[in-house]
Amino acid sequence: MESGRAFDQIAGEYDDTFTQTLIGRAQREQVYGFINQILEKPDIQQILEVNCGTGVDACWFAQQGKTVLASDISPQMISTAEQNKQQLDGDLQSKLEFKVRSADQIEGLTPPGSVDLVFSNFGGLNCLSPNQFRFFFPQANKLLRPGGYLALVIMGRFCWWESLYFLTKLRLKKVFRRLNRKAIPAQLDETTFVDTWYYSPDDCLEIADGFQLTALKPIGFWLPPSYLEPFFQQRPTSIRVLSRLEKQFSHWRWPSYAADHYYLVLQKTSDSN
Repeated sequence: MESGRAFDQIAGEYDDTFTQTLIGRAQREQVYGFINQILEKPDIQQILEVNCGTGVDACWFAQQGKTVLASDISPQMISTAEQNKQQLDGDLQSKLEFKVRSADQIEGLTPPGSVDLVFSNFGGLNCLSPNQFRFFFPQANKLLRPGGYLALVIMGRFCWWESLYFLTKLRLKKVFRRLNRKAIPAQLDETTFVDTWYYSPDDCLEIADGFQLTALKPIGFWLPPSYLEPFFQQRPTSIRVLSRLEKQFSHWRWPSYAADHYYLVLQKTSDSN
């Protein structure tokens, strides 16, 4: 299913089924711990968020004192984000703007060179085909000021948790499904699927002209994928233990190649266009 319509169908329940779950909160806390290292820089003020979903991250950025323009391909996700925005104080609401826009069409959202940070969380860019994915990077580069940052949380091409899960279920055709270069229908709920492509960190670096790598960290090496929430919901202590392990392994790059997601930070070189 086309990603905009697919996410329209789950917008109303997304926060309940992911954002507020044990796994969802644990993985997001890990992302925030990483992104804070960028936000604490005094020259990071203007943020463009791509694939913002229900606006949880955009609202959090505003609470950190940043000005945020957040976009998503799904009108219903943007509608839910506007509702979440209303929960903020008035001065914080003024720092937030939401727009309906696909991730491969962000050029023109803001003037060139006006953004300090472009951010996309939890596999939003995995809904882009290889051609769309390749086109995203030069658009982001154009919107960023020299020295600005591109911070992405992407689903990689191998996740040991996922392979183990499908292996124990004897669903052998799915054990290494992420290695497929073709679109994989990822299940969003019982009836909704969206075409998904998986990209390794190396895939990104090969096409990220005008950027230099500044960080690569795992998100979900020890923490399990969100579809295992029913199992871990009855085992909150396990999630706390796995979260501690996650933090201990976050200093290395190599777990990024076997995690549910990876956190990739690229900095625009001063001489790029």
